[in-house]
Amino acid sequence: MKDESISQEKRDTSVRALDKAILILETLSGIDGYIGLAALANMVKMPKSTLLRLLSTLKNHNLVQQDESTKRFSLGLGLVALGRAAEKNFNLTEAVHPFLIELAERTGETASLMMLEGDHVVYLDQVASKSMIRGQPRIGLSLQLHCSSGGKVILSSMSDQKVDALLKGRTLKQQTDKTITDMDKLKKEIQKIREQGYAVDDEEVEAGGRCVAAPLRDKDGKVIAAVSVMGPTTRIRQKDFAEIAKIVKEEVQKASASLGYHSE
Repeated sequence: MKDESISQEKRDTSVRALDKAILILETLSGIDGYIGLAALANMVKMPKSTLLRLLSTLKNHNLVQQDESTKRFSLGLGLVALGRAAEKNFNLTEAVHPFLIELAERTGETASLMMLEGDHVVYLDQVASKSMIRGQPRIGLSLQLHCSSGGKVILSSMSDQKVDALLKGRTLKQQTDKTITDMDKLKKEIQKIREQGYAVDDEEVEAGGRCVAAPLRDKDGKVIAAVSVMGPTTRIRQKDFAEIAKIVKEEVQKASASLGYHSE
């Protein structure tokens, strides 16, 4: 118990440090040019020693730069690369959006684009169902990999070694009584997804909701995201999984082709 308490304390400390680092970057983004340590410390309400330590870490990652003569700080060029990567993802949403529209129309359910971010999947885009009762997660919402259809699709695209490394030491949190919480069962599920080419969330994230997802590939065949449809159990029945998956896979195949992917 003592070791768990220490571990939790370390995690809490890391989260607080990350919050402070983000605040620093946000503050610097509103400054035209460079700013001195004292002035910045006053703006972010941090001790100069703490601020300098965080600035040094950000500087090591090229997220902050420092003028050698004045010792003043500004945003670093590393953020340009991150911004370009974010813009690329944004362009991905534009490219895939027409296929989400088609998927939502064909299934009558909400169609979504999801991408891996750290150890979660995040909703990047969606086209909502026209039905009054529908699933409609907010853009930016993150879900755990082991229970969401999009997350399981992403896991199935990884090697067994990478899956082990990503999930090592993690507890598979139980969201509902149907959530897979056993690692061996999850691995069997991942292998099944690889064979059938789609994943399902059978009330594993939230009771009363089901999802079906398939992998989106780039021109090199790499899985870069997942596309899913979601709806209530009253409309998406277990016996419908295969037929819905067929439609999802057809639309995702067309979306992948638009990105330059050509299946064998």
